[in-house]
Amino acid sequence: MQYCRFRSVVGTMWEMADTDGRDLAKSFYKSLFSNQETDVPYNERSAGALRDATQKLRGKRGITLERWVNFVHYGA
Repeated sequence: MQYCRFRSVVGTMWEMADTDGRDLAKSFYKSLFSNQETDVPYNERSAGALRDATQKLRGKRGITLERWVNFVHYGA
């Protein structure tokens, strides 16, 4: 995706549970489109949004290390 000129890419290092993807995406986009940093471009907010979403997923009961650690962000 970065070779196609996307500035930021979010992905996984291995397969994930379907429910984790749903929950992480919901938290990620909620954080990304929040009104906290309106002067910062979305591509610069994506790493922080992934951090926020991963921390929320990590805090859920019964989530093992392997389920939250595989999400990665590449780019600016």
